[in-house]
Amino acid sequence: MRQDWIVNGSKNEAEAFEARKRVEIEGTSIVEQRVVPTFSTFSVERYRPHAKAHLRATTWSARRYQLATLVEHFGALKLTAIGPHEIEAFKQVRLAEGIKPISINNELAVLQAVLSYARLLRVQIALTEIKRLPVKEKSRLLVWSGDQVKCLLAKCSKLSADLIPLVMFLANTGTRRGEALALRWVDIDLATRMIRVTPSEEWQPKSGRPREIPISDELHDVLLALPRRSEYVFTTPKGERYTCWPKRKFDRARKAAGLQGGPHTLRHTFASHFLKEVPDLFLLARVLGHSDTRVTKLYSHLLPEHLARARNAVRFAAPATDTSAKERAAGRWRVDPDAISIDAPAEPAPETVPGNRRRKR
Repeated sequence: MRQDWIVNGSKNEAEAFEARKRVEIEGTSIVEQRVVPTFSTFSVERYRPHAKAHLRATTWSARRYQLATLVEHFGALKLTAIGPHEIEAFKQVRLAEGIKPISINNELAVLQAVLSYARLLRVQIALTEIKRLPVKEKSRLLVWSGDQVKCLLAKCSKLSADLIPLVMFLANTGTRRGEALALRWVDIDLATRMIRVTPSEEWQPKSGRPREIPISDELHDVLLALPRRSEYVFTTPKGERYTCWPKRKFDRARKAAGLQGGPHTLRHTFASHFLKEVPDLFLLARVLGHSDTRVTKLYSHLLPEHLARARNAVRFAAPATDTSAKERAAGRWRVDPDAISIDAPAEPAPETVPGNRRRKR
């Protein structure tokens, strides 16, 4: 209990003091409810510290740019002024700027998060749900054949030989480029031929969980011959850690090989060739580090001929009968010749007349 709220007096004086305090509290709450912050004020002062403290570093690094875009568009508007009309205007502006619908939906998701946090803090808002833009279904994943990967490696050898270990690693493990660039030698066990991908300051996997990836014979030879110039496995020709993906070098070799795609295509290529040898989506999800098997199912179309092998994997047959179901349906029945007697001819069926009366002989 607050000491300044203790009244040393009669009961009537205490009740009068309580009444005055109730009026002050209720009056303050009414005023506070009427004060609605602008989107810029709430985003910078309230949501940004909250998101930065609760989101992963990699998630926040992308969300801060999306939040800056939203502040630029909705900054001067109060939260109660952001309605369906303002949302539709934002969509049209972003589409006119050439932004893809999926990117706009990501920005709308951040806007939804800001408004949801405002509602959690009991700040008045106008919208509770935001309608997203329709997005076309993803086409089949781009996959390179074995010959195309060999051609890419040949062009890397000719144009940028330092890329060969990195490209070989991505093609033989299916790791993300960020995971490869953040890989340390302590995460590689050449004796057991296993790679451990763990979250670090440089990179955090999407699932946030560590995983192990087996090392193939070809990759084992590459890693064994790779010089250890740093604690990181893959370094620049100067021995420094890659701070970003060597896009120019890789694109030059890829274009020289006549290929479409990017470094993530090597991940799809690994998944495709993996399923051809080991048609197991759950094992592939574990190797790729997918926390949701629905993501792994994107690769299920890559092995239709392998799924056909499961057609007769389990075969339970019904007991053998004298008559097949098809023959019974057609009204044809098999007759056992041993059951027919040649001494006594079969008695003909009696003829019937209307009224179910038998004809007299």
